[in-house]
Amino acid sequence: MWFLLIEHLVFVLVLSILLSIFVNKGTDELLRVVLLGLKALPGVSGLLVKVLRNEATNFIKQVNLGSKDGTKPATVVIPEKGIEPKVLLKEMEEMREAEVNHIDGKIFAYTYTLEDDHLEMQKDSFNLFQEKIGHSVDHDELVKQFQMAFLHENALNPMLYPSLRKMETEVVSMTANMLNGDEETAGFLTSGGTESVLMAVKTYRDRAQKLFPTIKNPEIIAPTTIHPVMDKAAAYFGLKVIHVPVDSDLRADVEAMEKAITPNTILLAASAPQFCHGIVDPIEELSNVAVKRSLPLHIDACFGGFMLPWVEKLGYPVPKWDFRCPGVTSISADVHKYGFTVKGASVIAYRNSDLRKYQIFTYAEWPGGLYGSPSLAGTRPGGNIAAAWASMKGLGVEGYLEKAKVLMALTEKMKEGVRKTDGICIMGDPVMTCFAVGSADDQVDILAVADAMETRGWKIERTQKPNSFHCSILPHHQYSADAFTTDLESSVKECRNNQSLSKKGTAGMYGMMASVPDKAIINDFIKEFFSEVYKVQ
Repeated sequence: MWFLLIEHLVFVLVLSILLSIFVNKGTDELLRVVLLGLKALPGVSGLLVKVLRNEATNFIKQVNLGSKDGTKPATVVIPEKGIEPKVLLKEMEEMREAEVNHIDGKIFAYTYTLEDDHLEMQKDSFNLFQEKIGHSVDHDELVKQFQMAFLHENALNPMLYPSLRKMETEVVSMTANMLNGDEETAGFLTSGGTESVLMAVKTYRDRAQKLFPTIKNPEIIAPTTIHPVMDKAAAYFGLKVIHVPVDSDLRADVEAMEKAITPNTILLAASAPQFCHGIVDPIEELSNVAVKRSLPLHIDACFGGFMLPWVEKLGYPVPKWDFRCPGVTSISADVHKYGFTVKGASVIAYRNSDLRKYQIFTYAEWPGGLYGSPSLAGTRPGGNIAAAWASMKGLGVEGYLEKAKVLMALTEKMKEGVRKTDGICIMGDPVMTCFAVGSADDQVDILAVADAMETRGWKIERTQKPNSFHCSILPHHQYSADAFTTDLESSVKECRNNQSLSKKGTAGMYGMMASVPDKAIINDFIKEFFSEVYKVQ
C-alpha cells in the first residue's frame, strides 16, 4: 500500500517537473531533459554510443573518407626498408590529384594564398630558416619537398584535404606500433611535445570530471624531474602537480609516489627519459601501481620516444617503458626530434579510442556550423603532417636503426671523454643518446665549467638540483665529438680551485637564485626576462 502511494507521488512529481519545463522553456528543453534521464538508465548510454559510432562510420563512408566495404584497414607500420623518394612523391601527387584544388576557386575557407610571386617570396624566406634535420642530404630534401607541397594547407577540416587525414592517421599508426601499442591504440598528431602533454592532461581532467565528478581539486603525481610542461598544463586546466623527490639514482621514487596518492589524484606521470639527465623512470613498477590503484599513467617520451625503441633493438639495456606495461595509458612522442622531421610534429597516443575521445573538443550550437577539434590548435599546418609522414616512410626501420647506431656510438665516445676527465662525472645511468655532466670534486663548479665551455664556442644547457649540464647527442656532433672532450678537459682545468669563476656569468646567476628562499621572486624575474626579451630591440 505504502509502496504504491510513494510510486504515485514520484510519478506525479516527475510529471509536474516535466510539465513545468515544457511550459517555461519549451519542447526542445523538455526533450533534452528526457534524453538525459534516459541516458542515466543502465545500458542506455552504451547503446547510444554504439548508435552514434555507427552513424559516424556511415557518414565517413558517404564522404569517401573510409573503406567502402566496411572492413577495418590493416595497421600501418614503419616499413622495414625506407621507401624510395620517387615512390613517395608519386604517391603524394596521386593523393593531391584526388582533392579539390583551392586554386580552382571553389573553396571558401582554410587556404588563403595564391601561387604567385608573393608565395614564392615566402617560400624563399622559409627556405633560409628551414632547419637541416641532420639525417642526410637526401632525407632533408625529401622532407622539404613534402612540407613545401602542403605549406599552406590547413588540416583543421579532415574532409577538405583527405590526403592530410590519411597521412596523419598513418603517422599515428606507425608511432603506436613502434611504441608496442595494439590495434586499439589511437592518437592524434600535434604541433609538439608541449601540445601533446597539454592534450593528455586535458584528457584526464575531462575523464575525471565525467567519471569522478566529486573530485573538485584534481591532482597529478609526478617526480620532480618531470618536464615543466606538466605544470604548464596543470596551470592551464585547473589542476595541481604534486612533485615527489627522486631517488639517489635520479629515477622516480615509486614508493614515495604511491604514498602521495590521495582521493584527489587523477593521474600519475613519468618520463622516458627525463630531459634533465637522460634517465628513464622505473615505469614498469609505476605501471603496477597504476593498475593496483586504478589510475591512468602518462609517459612523457617526447624526447626519447623515437630513439629508445631503436636503442633497445640494437641490444642496449633499456627498461620497459611503453605500452608493454599494462598500466601505461598514454605516451607522448615527438616526431620532430629523433623522428627526423621538421618542427613541429608530435604524437599523443592513447591505449584506446575511448580515452582519446576525452581529448576532442566539440561545440554543436555555433551559428557557423558544427565545430569539432582534436587538438589545442585550430589551424593545423599541413606541411608538418606531410613532412612527418614522408620522414617515417622514407627512413624505415633500417634508417632509424642506422642512425641510432651512429648516435649511440657518438654518445659512448663523448661519455668516455667525461669519465676520463678528473673532477666531473656522468649523472646517474642514462640509457640513450643523452647524458648530464656533474661535478665529482668540490673544487670544480660545474656551472662555471659550462660558462668556460661557452667561451670556447659551445652552447650549454644548464640544469639544477643538483647542478649539471645536459647534452643531447645529435647528428652534427659527429663533427665535434673530439673537440668536446678537449674543450671539456681544458674548461675543468681552468675552473678547478678558481672560486672567482663561480661568482661570474651564468654560474653566478644560478648561485644567486639558489640562495633566494622565495622562489616566487625567481618566477617573477623569469616573467620580466621574457617580457623584455620579446620587445623590438
